[in-house]
Amino acid sequence: MKKLLMGLVLTLPMAAQAIDINVATTNCPVGLGGAGTSTESAACTQIRQDIEKQVNGDVPEVSIDKYAEGISDSTAFAMKGQGSDYADDFDIFTIKGSLGAAFKGDMDEPEQAEGIGLGAAVTVGVNLNLLPIDKIGGIELKNFDLFFSAMSYNTDQDLEDLTLEGDTSSLGMHVRWRFIEGVDIIPGNMLRWGGVQIHTGYQRNSMKIDMTQSLKDQKVDAGANGSATFGDSSVKFNIDSQTSSIPFEISTSIRALYVFTLYTGFGFDYNVSGNTDIDLDASGTVTGDSGTASGYEASINANESGDGSISATSMRAFLGLQFNIPVVRVYVHANKGLGDDQLGVNTGVKITW
Repeated sequence: MKKLLMGLVLTLPMAAQAIDINVATTNCPVGLGGAGTSTESAACTQIRQDIEKQVNGDVPEVSIDKYAEGISDSTAFAMKGQGSDYADDFDIFTIKGSLGAAFKGDMDEPEQAEGIGLGAAVTVGVNLNLLPIDKIGGIELKNFDLFFSAMSYNTDQDLEDLTLEGDTSSLGMHVRWRFIEGVDIIPGNMLRWGGVQIHTGYQRNSMKIDMTQSLKDQKVDAGANGSATFGDSSVKFNIDSQTSSIPFEISTSIRALYVFTLYTGFGFDYNVSGNTDIDLDASGTVTGDSGTASGYEASINANESGDGSISATSMRAFLGLQFNIPVVRVYVHANKGLGDDQLGVNTGVKITW
């Protein structure tokens, strides 16, 4: 079970404590003080409790519906910062590829996660100075950039006994207004203030993941009662999450020594819609195979589902660091929720001209 939980922490953490995987003794042998029935002796009770501890030991202590809410929030949060640009004032275009993840919960106790989300995008941005007109009213179009982003990718993979199947997709459109132009403090990009930029747009993200963890042949140490081994047992975990949000952001930046750009800002997110459905199914057998536990049999079972909606609004601060190589840029961007325990990180590579 620990492999399952480690895999889920690295990908999508396990569901809620309220949906414990149940263990029931189906045969308590005479050698353990039983009479060959499910009526437990003290020894068989101890073995069952050891099995329960192993399969449920690291499961987050939140309800399945609350966890679904956390996944909804995190699925949207994972995309923040991928659909716009915060570090470059390009003249013609920019193209970037990015991958991000978000976590909701106490980072000091990741096994108690309330939700996690994934998101990726390929983003193309163009400066509106390319249009045949210079102004609309008194607004200069060169101060506006338009971004389009999309991505769909398959997450299928096998990680030892853990099988992942599914996909994630994203679609977005953003606009950036260079509200206050940047200025050189020391010429030649040795030290430049990037001015103030305002960002908004629309972002949609979806995540569908089916996970199956095989428990077959994993062992449980039953102490003086011997040991028990999982037979043909598995845990299946399915997530279907869809979110849509409108971000409002303000940012600024500093570029130093040409190579480094540090940017920061604040964002307010209006979440138009978002919902997550979760299904958990576990089944299988466990048998005592050594010592006095020989002949012990038990079954595992869980069949639960839940759903949760995204929070209507959220606020966050963000910070990013970009490494500038001629034409090519590499960056990492972090979002921190304000008033909640959300953390998101995305990283990417872009070409700017």
